Amino acid sequence: MSAMDLAKFGNTIILSGPVNGAEWAMVKDAFAANPHIDLVILRNSHGGEAGTGYEIGEFFRKAGVTTAVSGYCVSSCSRMFLGGKQRLFTDDYPLDQTRVGFHGHYDAQGNLNGASVIRGGLYDWIIRYSDGKADPELVKRWIAIKKNKGAASFYHPDLAATLGNSVFFCDGQERKKITSCEAIPTDALQRGVITDTRRIASPDQDTLPDRLRARQFPASGFAAVDDLNKLPLDSDEGREQYQRYLAAPTPKAFAVAPTRKHWGWNAGTKEDVNAQALKRCEERAGKACVLYGVDDNVVYKE
Repeated sequence: MSAMDLAKFGNTIILSGPVNGAEWAMVKDAFAANPHIDLVILRNSHGGEAGTGYEIGEFFRKAGVTTAVSGYCVSSCSRMFLGGKQRLFTDDYPLDQTRVGFHGHYDAQGNLNGASVIRGGLYDWIIRYSDGKADPELVKRWIAIKKNKGAASFYHPDLAATLGNSVFFCDGQERKKITSCEAIPTDALQRGVITDTRRIASPDQDTLPDRLRARQFPASGFAAVDDLNKLPLDSDEGREQYQRYLAAPTPKAFAVAPTRKHWGWNAGTKEDVNAQALKRCEERAGKACVLYGVDDNVVYKE
């Protein structure tokens, strides 16, 4: 497993990817080269080596830096995040794709290593680094999750306006979309995961793939992406598939045929999702299709 990537932007560093233990030296070198670093962005990391998360989190707290999550930050990455004196979310990704996930320590097969959890003092560490705001009973639950696929996931509190909740507990035993797991009636600010509800922009935000696609395929103004009444499909099955499309991760694309009876979509692959959506639609319709949606934009024009 490779180490996290470290990118430098003035007094900001961005750490992304898996944690393999080499990050501690990288971070110390970065701070030695620039003692004025005051913002650390943690991006799209499922974590990895447990001890490194503790070490870097403790270093960040002593340095007094602000940490911010961009995308997802889970497991040992979450301990790095919790080390920030001030802790924030970014607006690099949509609300439902930006989260901090907490669980225990796991062996190579993804099974809970309870002895390691006790030895590392994870429970006390979380209580301390949440500034005493973590819910003790919830922490006890998440450090005892049996499989590393599970986690207590904290999204920005604003997500509750659309989903009703912003904290979800997945036990890792079932394959579920995170926001379909058990809803926990609290939020990241109340429990000390974040210290401020502001959402900031990472210095490289405009270069992120989703942002590039949004500029390449801007909204046409035909309809809001979730307005089913404007969807040019007369098929109940097609409308149901479009609702599945709305819930799918980006990148994604939805195509429709002039027949109003045929559609095709694709999401989350390394392939050209636009081309795959068009291909699937055209195979069903037997004629050319057009793109209706690309990611979170409706690009269709009558």
